[in-house]
Amino acid sequence: MKALLAAAASVALLTGGAQAATVYATAIDWENNGTVGAQNDRDDETNALGAPDGDFLSLGLTEADGANPGFAVFGFGGLTYGEGSDVTAYEVTFNCTQAEDGSCTYPESLAVYYGTDYDFGSHDYSDLSDFTLAGEIFNGDAQGGASLLIPGSFTYIALVDTTLMNFPNSPSTDGFDLDAIGVNPVPLPGAAALFVPALVAGGLARRKTKRS
Repeated sequence: MKALLAAAASVALLTGGAQAATVYATAIDWENNGTVGAQNDRDDETNALGAPDGDFLSLGLTEADGANPGFAVFGFGGLTYGEGSDVTAYEVTFNCTQAEDGSCTYPESLAVYYGTDYDFGSHDYSDLSDFTLAGEIFNGDAQGGASLLIPGSFTYIALVDTTLMNFPNSPSTDGFDLDAIGVNPVPLPGAAALFVPALVAGGLARRKTKRS
């Protein structure tokens, strides 16, 4: 019985411990909305994949009324992640001088959405209608990475530039400059959740066999 409890405890530690290592985006669906130039490879979508390295993709500047959105949708190894995971966006703004209130003197922002159903590769903004808003991230906070908790399961993360909606006088011409986006997933019980009851049931069965 002690061995049974020890095995169950080990599984609990594996499934309920600290968050797993960061998983960076492996796939991106992005298309230039006409506002992103080639300077510094700002239009190279692969710059937003993998770990932060100083190279970035400009999402594209969304108009103040939300028209002509600059956005990208990201996949993370084709996996679906659980409620309570967090997403961290890393931004690069060359002229972002921190003001006393923590804001950036060259302000940019984006909205973070999450979902499980998207026609990846379509660059179809209307296909985000089933996604849920998790919150916004501002570039003044994201120079070293800024995180949001994702309150539901997701396969994809969509980032939509909201710079002019929040800062009508921002000098930005191409929107939020994304270096990388990573997921810190909460470990899912998965097979382990099924393993523990089976382990306990098996132990009880063995005890009954011994007694008979």
